[in-house]
Amino acid sequence: MKNFYFNKFKLKNELLKVIKEIGYIKPTKIQKICIPLFLEGHDILGIAKTGSGKTASFVLPLLNKILLNNNNLQVLVLAPVRELVIQITNSFILFSKYIKNIKILSLYGGQKYNIQFLGLKKKPNIIIATPGRLLDHLKRKTLNLLKIKFLVLDEADEMFKMGFINDVKKIILNIKFKHQTVLFSATMSEKIKKIIYRFMKFPKEINLSLDNYKNILPENIYQYYCLIYSYKFKLNILMKFLEIEKFNALIIFVRTKIFTVKLSNFIEKYGYICSPLNGDMNQNLREKIINDFRNGKISILIATDIASRGLDIKLVDLIINYDLPIDYNSYIHRIGRTGRFDKIGKAILFIEKKELKFLYNLKKNIKFKIKKISIPNNNILLKNRIDKVINLIYKKFNKKINKDFYKNILNIIKKKLNINKYNLNLILLDIIYNNMLFKIKY
Repeated sequence: MKNFYFNKFKLKNELLKVIKEIGYIKPTKIQKICIPLFLEGHDILGIAKTGSGKTASFVLPLLNKILLNNNNLQVLVLAPVRELVIQITNSFILFSKYIKNIKILSLYGGQKYNIQFLGLKKKPNIIIATPGRLLDHLKRKTLNLLKIKFLVLDEADEMFKMGFINDVKKIILNIKFKHQTVLFSATMSEKIKKIIYRFMKFPKEINLSLDNYKNILPENIYQYYCLIYSYKFKLNILMKFLEIEKFNALIIFVRTKIFTVKLSNFIEKYGYICSPLNGDMNQNLREKIINDFRNGKISILIATDIASRGLDIKLVDLIINYDLPIDYNSYIHRIGRTGRFDKIGKAILFIEKKELKFLYNLKKNIKFKIKKISIPNNNILLKNRIDKVINLIYKKFNKKINKDFYKNILNIIKKKLNINKYNLNLILLDIIYNNMLFKIKY
């Protein structure tokens, strides 16, 4: 393929074949810098914005360097949450499509142990895991890390913020073999960086964020805030935005697990296909919800911050922060779920009057352009509803329908009720309007 830049990396033909099938032509900036360094054997600290292609930056060189005639566990990838573990595992499976005899295993909490024991007995070449579950297997002596050649910590700063630093230290102490260490994250504080450097040997640092939060997010995410004068109006305002916003897939972030369920149940009453996503759900259910969301069977996800890491879904074009994130980094990772793969994304932040200080500091420290968006008023809602009714009628008008059948019904109604055409049309329009679930009182 002409201008196929990935040829320059001298990757295996099996990898190049998949890359071409996927439609990649040029690597992202982080891939362009990182892949050659990885292949040369350097330790790497990579800091780049969300959606920049960090995962492929380590998956491709790892698959290129792994020795298939070696049955030892060679690659260990650690990630803070199971959703991210699953996403990385899927990337390994995708890119290794034409590599024979490669064995990939994911280990995370919530998955049955017997499944993991069976997977470990097959002697995987690559393991992707959360620190807690991996440490548990080390204690059980169901695996060892003695022959590990490559260690990757993805979202390293988040892992340490979540309290996994001691777990990570214990895991690294179990790796006796000389190994290459690579860390990736969207953000990185100096404090965390000092800790990380203890685990690395003269790492090559790739910092595409330039210590400026503005560069961490893609430019194609349009950010807005909506000022809400009282919490009691919040739900009402959310429903207004749901009516007027055009989206393929939406994530609404809330603070508590209980509220994900309450809000989802409420929204479903108005005809939206939605689901909660929180840490109290069993793993099988969570995986099913995420897959349904990815495939478009669910259009709205009501989630706690657990979903702000590891969700990599092309369809997501709108984020609503119903409740404030706990800090600026959480805000970045929440809204970073949209605007991926160079698509346009939109993020709306609900701000109560008492929370204005958070918005002020967010703008000041992160230097984002966050524009004010007005609450949709009755005129906007009415226009939007009329457009929907017109669109529905237009679609029906252009479909083949049994006109004689309906004409006969109309004539029967007119005679029985002694009503003229004009009043009958008004009544039918009222039925259509109300059946479209425009029932919220504003």
